Amino acid sequence: MSTSTTTGGGFKVIGTTPIRHDATDKVTGQARYGADITMPGLLYGKILRSPHSHAVIKSVDASKALALPGVKAVVTSADLPELSGNPRDVAEGSPLNPRFVSNNVLASGKVLYKGHAVAGVAADSVHVAEQALSLIEVDYEVLTP
Repeated sequence: MSTSTTTGGGFKVIGTTPIRHDATDKVTGQARYGADITMPGLLYGKILRSPHSHAVIKSVDASKALALPGVKAVVTSADLPELSGNPRDVAEGSPLNPRFVSNNVLASGKVLYKGHAVAGVAADSVHVAEQALSLIEVDYEVLTP
């Protein structure tokens, strides 16, 4: 078996060196990225995820997280509106069960997979939000997969 390579010819972009208009800003550290932009009153969010792939949520206690300075809100499935299990037509008649959709937003009563979102935190900084996550106590009853 033999391989052959050909040198590029006739291509307009491949094999050329494009002009990088932002190169100077990047190498001097002056480029601005989305993470560099802050706004007054900006909140940072973090999600607490289940370490178990199949478990019943017996209780969620967020009182310690809510008492942490800088934490503005903690959200669990108890804070979501109760939705009916009646399918609704969306997008060209495709039936959609709102209860199934809301259960995938935050686990309600039972986690369905490892990493299923159990609670969300909004805080003044990323560090406070991460600290608040560690203060949320979730009691799981682990089930066999």
